[in-house]
Amino acid sequence: MSVDQDAPSVVRSGARQPADGLPRGVVGEQAFHHAGAWVGFLRLEPGASSPWHHHGEFGSYVHVSTGVLRWEYGKDGLGGIEIGAGDVGYMPAWVIHRDVSAGDEDLHMILFRAGRGELTINVDGPE
Repeated sequence: MSVDQDAPSVVRSGARQPADGLPRGVVGEQAFHHAGAWVGFLRLEPGASSPWHHHGEFGSYVHVSTGVLRWEYGKDGLGGIEIGAGDVGYMPAWVIHRDVSAGDEDLHMILFRAGRGELTINVDGPE
């Protein structure tokens, strides 16, 4: 969406666009994508996961609305952190990870990314 960055703007819930820059096979919506920032929405069914990826120079912030997000990362993918409904998490730039819907209900999250370059780089797996 084209935005005048010198004036306030709003994207109504029915006007969100299909998200670009998500991991391979993941579907979501975006509200804003302009120089230095991206705001989007993602839903995963229980037990579903994204492929392994990182966000290059973008740091990612997430607010979980419903469900439980588990970020798996680190050597052999053995590190993990869970973010529950109402929680906010941060994923630093360049960290290889995958998103896992770890709860019994659909995972709904709002993502905020700040940085430059490509939004998502898919990789074969963790280090």
